[in-house]
Amino acid sequence: MPDLRERLQELADAAARDGITPGPAHAIRRGRQRRRRIIGGVASLLVVAVMAGATGVGRLPDRTAVRPLAPVATSPPPDPEAPESTSTRRSVPEQAFERLASELRRCPGGSSIPADLVGYVRSAKYRRLLMVAAKQPPPQETRFCWTFGWFGEGNNNGYGYMGARRVRANRTPLTSDGNIEPGFAQIAGRVTKQATRVRLKFRDGRPPMDLEIIEAGNRYPVNFYAGFFPQRPTSPGQGGWAAATLTALDEAGRTLATCRVGPPDGKTPKCPGN
Repeated sequence: MPDLRERLQELADAAARDGITPGPAHAIRRGRQRRRRIIGGVASLLVVAVMAGATGVGRLPDRTAVRPLAPVATSPPPDPEAPESTSTRRSVPEQAFERLASELRRCPGGSSIPADLVGYVRSAKYRRLLMVAAKQPPPQETRFCWTFGWFGEGNNNGYGYMGARRVRANRTPLTSDGNIEPGFAQIAGRVTKQATRVRLKFRDGRPPMDLEIIEAGNRYPVNFYAGFFPQRPTSPGQGGWAAATLTALDEAGRTLATCRVGPPDGKTPKCPGN
């Protein structure tokens, strides 16, 4: 009824203004124009709302570069002898973490405390992945557990890992463990949080290299490091591999700790085990 009264009033105003009485067609045309204006206004409001929503999403912080350390749900490690279908195939990091998490269940707390994926280092050259996983201690326990493992990628599907270790004290600023593979070697360990680099020196004259530090965040009192290096043929007298010493350095380049990973040299202490 209000619309009818408004249209009749418009007809009366038009008749008084123009001296003629618009016909029904004019009234219908004016009604259609009115509806189009209303629909256009509603559509404009919807567009503004959608754009505002999109702008709000764009302001969200970019988390692609953030890797918070958080417990990850685990499942039993896959059976290496079981056939694997395409639909259930998991990535190498997923399979690696499952194996390391299973190993960490040997630590106090069992499966009631989930494992943390701390991080990993990948080598495209050797088609290998070195992963570090850790586990918080249960209540009234101060010694956290951790482990690392190496896993093949592509057609190189071999793997191996260090057994779960409980850190008895955090006074050791640098530790080391590793193994030799055909043509290369792998090394990993714990390092003090004050270190920004772990430098590996060799006995065969090649330049030293800096190993990747894997930051463990505030949940653990130490950080970790891992890396790969070329391994040339060695003799038993060379101690099995070409590495000589490890040195943890701070941001200013000052030495925090030095230990040897090669044969005795008469002056450098051997790196503690992990």
